[in-house]
Amino acid sequence: MNPLDESVGKAPVAESETVLPLPPAEGERRIVVLGGSFNPPTLAHLRLLQAAKEAVNAEAGLFVPSNDAYVRNKMKKAGQEDAVLPEQLRLAMLRAMCGGRSGLKADDCEFGKAADWRTFETMCDIQARCPAATLYFVMGADKLHILPYWRNKQRFLAQFRILVVSREGEDPERLIRENEFLSRNRDAFSFMTAPEGLDGISSSAVREGIKNGRDAVAGMLHPVVSELLWQHNAPDAPIRCFDGEFSFLSNFYEAPVTYGGLTYPTGESAYQAQKTLSEEEREKFTTVPPGKAKRLGNKVTLRQDWDEVKLGLMEEIVRAKFSQHPDLAERLLATQDREIVEGTVWHDIYWGIDLTTGQGENHLGKILMQIRGELKNGSSRRR
Repeated sequence: MNPLDESVGKAPVAESETVLPLPPAEGERRIVVLGGSFNPPTLAHLRLLQAAKEAVNAEAGLFVPSNDAYVRNKMKKAGQEDAVLPEQLRLAMLRAMCGGRSGLKADDCEFGKAADWRTFETMCDIQARCPAATLYFVMGADKLHILPYWRNKQRFLAQFRILVVSREGEDPERLIRENEFLSRNRDAFSFMTAPEGLDGISSSAVREGIKNGRDAVAGMLHPVVSELLWQHNAPDAPIRCFDGEFSFLSNFYEAPVTYGGLTYPTGESAYQAQKTLSEEEREKFTTVPPGKAKRLGNKVTLRQDWDEVKLGLMEEIVRAKFSQHPDLAERLLATQDREIVEGTVWHDIYWGIDLTTGQGENHLGKILMQIRGELKNGSSRRR
């Protein structure tokens, strides 16, 4: 059986008909996209994306992890909200798993989006960055029945292809023929059989199996993913990701900070404003969110002594944040003696540590731990 059916035309393909896969047209780029919670990512995810990339002769395969809001909502419905892994940790696991494998990447385009963000919007985002590519969205045959109920379903099938993955005993082409909407859009679908090595491996199986120890899930996880997961689950594990319950540690956290006579919406905005000595330029940062502030910080008239003063300024701003927000100070104290690490997947090895390599100076984490120590000493004196 051919792994891929790239047939075209209005008439349904007969069950017995064999159609050879069509190679990419001259100059055509193909990208396959595999979305999901990846809570955590498993070897089944890796094997599936590799097989899908090969099936369509794609130049790249993208993992697209769902945003924190979606995963939390999904896990809450399953009664497993405590099992949600931080966004940055899931992304780091995926990127570590992709390491050394040609064309495989993890994309964070869904991060920061609302829980109702849809697959169509994700695909449009990727298409905007890769306008010349043909995009294939990987979907299990067992999910085909919900496709007719998607929002923007017609636009989705008009702009993108769906690579349907079937396991033994599944007949996705029959499902398509028997559904009016799917049959009408038959040309949007390609087909492949699931690769070997998927049976019994799933994120839920890992979450359940890990209760019995690390060895119980060793065969389901990439070694680097296993190590990151085990470090995260240890009772005294370092805090490595500033999201979820620890989002307040991030400079992007929405907590106004007054510094140098001006009030900024976040610590990041305050910090970026200090890159310039121009009062007029600094005032612009008092009304912009952190992401925009970071971009704006690259455009201001940079003070000549920036590299010498930036560490001290960051310490003062973080201290101001926690002194001006007692509730956040209490949450910082509640981290007790756990090591605080700004784990990054954007290769910042000055303020944080690269989660995929373990390299970095972690200056922001050190500042937070220093301020936590100051708060502890202050609490002791008050008692």
